[in-house]
Amino acid sequence: MSDEFVGPPGGSRFRDVFRTRLRRPEPPLVPPRPLIVPRNPLPIWAGPRIKRGDWDPDLQFEPFPYVRRADLTVPVAPNANPTDTDIFESADASTRWALPRYMLVYDRVGGVEEPRITITDRDGVDTLLVTLMTTPSPVAGPGVGALPHSIVVAFTYRLPVTGGGGEMTHELEFTKVTWDGPAVVAEMPLSAPGLREQLLAAMSSRQSNVNLVVIRRIAVGVPTDYRDEHAAEYYYLEQVLRLDWTSPPIPLVLSAAQLERLGGAAGPVSPMRRLRISFNGRGHPYWQDPVRPEQFFFVPDRFLLARTPTGPALRVRAADAESEADIRITAEFFARAVTDPRRLEQARPALEERARTDGATAPVRLEVLSEAQPVLRLALPEGGAAPSALTYRPGALIDLELGVTHAETLKYDDFRLVYEALLGSSLSLLRGEVRIGAGGDQPEDIPLELRLETMVGDALTLTLGDVRPDRITGTLANGTESPARIDRLSASAVIGEREVPLRIDGLAGGRRLAPGEQAEIALVPGETLPAGGPDRLVLDQSGVVTEPDRQAVWDRVFDRTADPQLTRRIQVEAVASMFTAADRPADRVTAFVVIVENGGTVRLTESELSAATTVRTPIQPLLTGVPVPPLRYRTETWWQSGGIGESPWRQTSATILVPVRSVPTP
Repeated sequence: MSDEFVGPPGGSRFRDVFRTRLRRPEPPLVPPRPLIVPRNPLPIWAGPRIKRGDWDPDLQFEPFPYVRRADLTVPVAPNANPTDTDIFESADASTRWALPRYMLVYDRVGGVEEPRITITDRDGVDTLLVTLMTTPSPVAGPGVGALPHSIVVAFTYRLPVTGGGGEMTHELEFTKVTWDGPAVVAEMPLSAPGLREQLLAAMSSRQSNVNLVVIRRIAVGVPTDYRDEHAAEYYYLEQVLRLDWTSPPIPLVLSAAQLERLGGAAGPVSPMRRLRISFNGRGHPYWQDPVRPEQFFFVPDRFLLARTPTGPALRVRAADAESEADIRITAEFFARAVTDPRRLEQARPALEERARTDGATAPVRLEVLSEAQPVLRLALPEGGAAPSALTYRPGALIDLELGVTHAETLKYDDFRLVYEALLGSSLSLLRGEVRIGAGGDQPEDIPLELRLETMVGDALTLTLGDVRPDRITGTLANGTESPARIDRLSASAVIGEREVPLRIDGLAGGRRLAPGEQAEIALVPGETLPAGGPDRLVLDQSGVVTEPDRQAVWDRVFDRTADPQLTRRIQVEAVASMFTAADRPADRVTAFVVIVENGGTVRLTESELSAATTVRTPIQPLLTGVPVPPLRYRTETWWQSGGIGESPWRQTSATILVPVRSVPTP
């Protein structure tokens, strides 16, 4: 996969920093400490679960990095959903950009125009080359430059499904993109058996709906509805957005003459075969590659709300509102892909049998399916009523290998249902599923569970003490916001390719650690470890259960970088008779000055008996079910004689306030 950066040369956000070495005594050498990693749940033959390495790194979940426009280090988008027909600006509005498009280059061959699609030899490998030309955005003009971006080029096309009919959409990315002036050349090695024939067969038919897609990624600041009430400006999020451009013609169909020159073969495209193997009463799909019968693909069992080092992978924020009906709450979550390794091991014999039947001699390989167009479906509350049906939710970031990141903006009554479900006993936050189309007319649905009781991720951290060949000491700590019960905990030391089990001393089964609590443990190997210690320690926390603490969870997930306020309009009214008093016949009231706590001040006179003000109340307590607090106000009575009376503070739930007359203070 190529991710070439496109943009004006010069300028870098990173600089080489050189430090002067001071002359001081060298510190004694300290042997390296073994790395502590969680247990990778999938077997080695099933391939790595995490793309960035062979173990699951700590997940840093920071979904709301707000910045002011002046602090943005990337171009500014005009709205939250920009397109390539928008103008982008620098933070100070001094520079303007537009996002280019890419068109197929055509050559005249004989008497016809043909797209520049060729097959050439690259170090002994037939390679498909497609040439495109950079074209300006429709809004480009004088003073508008090309917006910096990266590109990936891909083919998308339909594949028929054998047995039962139907179709699936397949996306195939070019592995390399190079630049030759304004021209872009995308390269794809045709090293896989049958790939050349499949692609050319697809480009021979309109029914295959072949599209040449240029995936453009841009780093921009998008505006949000989060406003700094003091500076009266809205904040921005720095995001990397994907904007796809399909180069005409749509679909892409090559002439018979060009296909013949490229060595095309007639015939249908062979789709992946789907098998279904049962495990624990549920049928799980596996897809077999038609070209490499030993290669199979699978999808996760489900997606579970992830636990991060700072708490649940859930963030909740609200924006200012003028009434409860106007309150909008955004909830963003990350759900991690989870697969039971036992079901993959159980399926292995059946997969090997199928591969051998189809002529495979290489070992069976299993990888997570690379689905081109997975979609998220959620059952969301509506109008304060419980959800009844699943609906498609656009904008979700779905990776079948890593997980799902998504944000939903809800009305106040709907969020209240979600909140109670989140913190209630054994209730789902949102019921949902990830739907993939790899089964043609029979899509596969992967359950999505957002429950605090079933979060996935390590709750405990281990800090090592002495590392000796016969004993390793350490401190086990609960770094979460909720108590953790250790029903089962196991550890092992990895030495080269070997794994040595470790006995854990000092930790009784069922031990419960409060948030922040620590336990001193010792890891004792069954054999002597190397003098320098093991390469790494593997800690299996699958038997550690967290017990969600309602208030502590809320304190972690609610975004307090803003203090959203509910603005209520309050009316203050007086009547004419209030300006005279029987006990003060020689004096009159000239004005009532009403001071409203967390609001404004109004002044009423006989000629102006009514006035309005606003009161600001924090929204955060309302989200957890706390009622709107009562209003507090007091009245200053200004008398014609020059005296001023001050009433005590009063409180009320009414939205119409009446001044309280009081005699002058001695």
